[in-house]
Amino acid sequence: MGKPQDASEPTSAALSNEQRRQAAKAKLEQRLEHEHQQSRKRKIIIASVSTAVVVAVVATVTTIVVKNILDDREAARWTTCAYTKAEDPFANIPTSVPASVPAAQRDAYQKQIDEAQKQAAQARPLERVSPQPDSKQLKSGTVGWKLDTNQGVIPISLDRSGAPCNADALIALTQNKATLKTNPKVSFNSFFDQTSCHRLTTSKTLNVLQCGDPTKVGAGSPGWSSPDELPTDLKPGPTQDPSGTQQIVVYPRGTVAIANRNNAQMGTANTGSSQFFLVISDSQLPANYSVVGKVDEAGLAILDKVAKGGVTPTSAEQPEDGTPKVPVDIKTATIS
Repeated sequence: MGKPQDASEPTSAALSNEQRRQAAKAKLEQRLEHEHQQSRKRKIIIASVSTAVVVAVVATVTTIVVKNILDDREAARWTTCAYTKAEDPFANIPTSVPASVPAAQRDAYQKQIDEAQKQAAQARPLERVSPQPDSKQLKSGTVGWKLDTNQGVIPISLDRSGAPCNADALIALTQNKATLKTNPKVSFNSFFDQTSCHRLTTSKTLNVLQCGDPTKVGAGSPGWSSPDELPTDLKPGPTQDPSGTQQIVVYPRGTVAIANRNNAQMGTANTGSSQFFLVISDSQLPANYSVVGKVDEAGLAILDKVAKGGVTPTSAEQPEDGTPKVPVDIKTATIS
């Protein structure tokens, strides 16, 4: 007989079952660990993707915000100018005295007609046209404007801040070619080239030199008009308009302003364009003229010389207003 088996010793079948349980347990733990690792990876991926999405969204939003800010800043640099076609200044000259004019006034009226027709005949061959500026213009910044005249160079600093549409109108007139209205084959590098300053006023309250009209009669324009941009920062004049209808202000020495043919009583406005005046000494005028810049010191010396030379009056009633005896002919005008 064989030796009896000790009950405390495991049988081979029992050992095999234990091994299987341990193996199954190990597999379960491995599977659970694998699932845990997979779950962890999924969380990391989801977190990474979410972060990337958030970053992309933030970047997109930031780009849009920055672009809007830059667009707003760029838009703030520009203004819209209502340049308009100008009427022919000589189109409405009557050919005869209207029947409604009283007999006592008919001779004087006829003389006015004759003078206007004479001026038109002199002016028309000299009329020039120049392209209308873009409606979108910068509304700040300064540029150098040089008028090279027979009396020397008059340097001017144009400043857009007070009247951007009118300052940019002078810039456009200087940079664009101009042609004779009656003969487009004749061209000029600048509207102001080969023109003369046609008017000098030397009274105690008004001392200015007016330029920018090739026709020399004060009626010329490049074929378009610029909008009014009236000054708001000039000091009140020591004397005021007795009628109380206009604010009189002081245009300081060296001021460059745009001449116009505005007439409040007739409802005429926005008639500025190429004509400008240079203030030789502090002058009193209504606040009706757009300020576009200032004459530099070297130019003021030339203006003083011209004013000292005196005036050839256009009428006996206004002995201090007429053509300058010291002629100022603009050879070229340039922007720097």
